[in-house]
Amino acid sequence: MKTSAEEQNVKPASVVVTVGEFSERLKEVFRRVHAFEYIGISGEISEWTPRSNGVYFTLKDAHAVLQCFAHHSRAQAFPELPRGSAIVAYGKVRLAQWRSRYELVVESIELTGIGKLFQQYEELKARFRSLGFFDRSRKRSVPSFPNVVALVSASGKGAEDFLKTMEARAPRVRVRFIETRVQGLGADVDIAEALDRAAALNADVIVLARGGGSYEDLFAFNCEPVVRAIMRSKTPVVTGIGHTADHHLADEVADFECETPSNAAQFIAGLWQAGEERLARLRIHLAGEMREILTDSMQRADRADDALAGAWQRAAGRRRERWMLLDRSLSAHNPVAKVARQAEHFMELKTRLTGLPKDQLAQRHRAVDARLERLASLATSILSRRENQLALVAGRLVSSDPEKPLERGYAIVTHGGRALRSAAQVSPGQTIEARLFAGSLEARVEKVCADG
Repeated sequence: MKTSAEEQNVKPASVVVTVGEFSERLKEVFRRVHAFEYIGISGEISEWTPRSNGVYFTLKDAHAVLQCFAHHSRAQAFPELPRGSAIVAYGKVRLAQWRSRYELVVESIELTGIGKLFQQYEELKARFRSLGFFDRSRKRSVPSFPNVVALVSASGKGAEDFLKTMEARAPRVRVRFIETRVQGLGADVDIAEALDRAAALNADVIVLARGGGSYEDLFAFNCEPVVRAIMRSKTPVVTGIGHTADHHLADEVADFECETPSNAAQFIAGLWQAGEERLARLRIHLAGEMREILTDSMQRADRADDALAGAWQRAAGRRRERWMLLDRSLSAHNPVAKVARQAEHFMELKTRLTGLPKDQLAQRHRAVDARLERLASLATSILSRRENQLALVAGRLVSSDPEKPLERGYAIVTHGGRALRSAAQVSPGQTIEARLFAGSLEARVEKVCADG
């Protein structure tokens, strides 16, 4: 007689089939149920993905999700179907054996109304527009050289893409990561609270980012708490939510919208690159202006020198002609006494005539020298002002460099790729890294003194 344990180990008789045989049997079950040959199924559209062989979309209600497929020839006759549309899809149910799932092959669609999420989106959009939330005049400008960026996101692909792009293209910018939930019930409130915390950090710009997802997953970024948190932030907000085709009310109210988290990082890095290019253009422009000023000053000095030489020659010519007239007049009166007086007077005039042009020439040369000295002083003054302006701009750039304090002996201590601001962020036994001006150190925490 068998014991109870032996009775429990006895397996009922069963048929063993392969996966392919099981799929064939299940396909036969679908074929035998005539209701599956042509059926109408109602629900809301949540995803719509065109492919080369047709269109794949998702039909859902509060209890289940159904995958649907329509050939291009059928999809062309469908009405316009925004996300959230409530429809009845007519077609037949088939078993997609290669994916081990069933799906509805849709032949026609009837539009029955707007889905709840889409209707909520449209109502919020209309209300926010009437309040002026989307007006470009109220949007804040993003700083040209952001030194500190507050990243509001969840740990995942979107945040990783942003951080990697920033490290590669703008390593001088410090990123403060504010982690939050970005989907699920209550995620909109969590995101709004994270935005408020980011606004209190006195960062230069806030980036609200997450990777792609379904329409439902991303709907938190259409909710009122998130929109109002962006509105009340005194710090400019840049969004990088989802994929290229995704658009949300948070994007509408943000100060600048990017398509993805990576694009948001590239935008911020591009601000620094544009500033450096502008500085280079200013340097080139300054050098060109100095060359023009010096060239113009030299040309004016040459013209003044030429004018002075011409005036001296004309004055000397007039004096020479007068001297010749006096010489002829003296020769015309020949009495000895008169000749003596005239000769004495003539010699005096001749002496004065000979010395006068030399005195005037010396005065002219002194005037030219004085003008050249004033021109040189003017060029030196202008060059000094331009160099001071250039040094001031360069000093601002250097002072904005977050790595500058490292030269004075400070260090940046990080754990897990994030900068530490408090000893309470690590525990004994964990490894930390100290980045110095030259090289870095890796250390293990022996004791944590959180009192400061």
